[in-house]
Amino acid sequence: MSTDLRQELDWKSDAASLRSALAHVGAFLSWHLAKRRSRQAIAELTRDQLEDIGITPQEASAEIGKSWFWSL
Repeated sequence: MSTDLRQELDWKSDAASLRSALAHVGAFLSWHLAKRRSRQAIAELTRDQLEDIGITPQEASAEIGKSWFWSL
């Protein structure tokens, strides 16, 4: 394989790896933001609404208090 072709293939491989890494970072942030929105929605529910979905106020409070970024 010629040096020029090898360099071109290496570059394309590096670009694909970068795109893949960026896609993973995007998915990770999207997942965390979705969890944050869910916690915000739970925070707005009344006691009766929480009861309707089977969550106690204590469970809701514990979930709302979690860090939006660091909890996995």
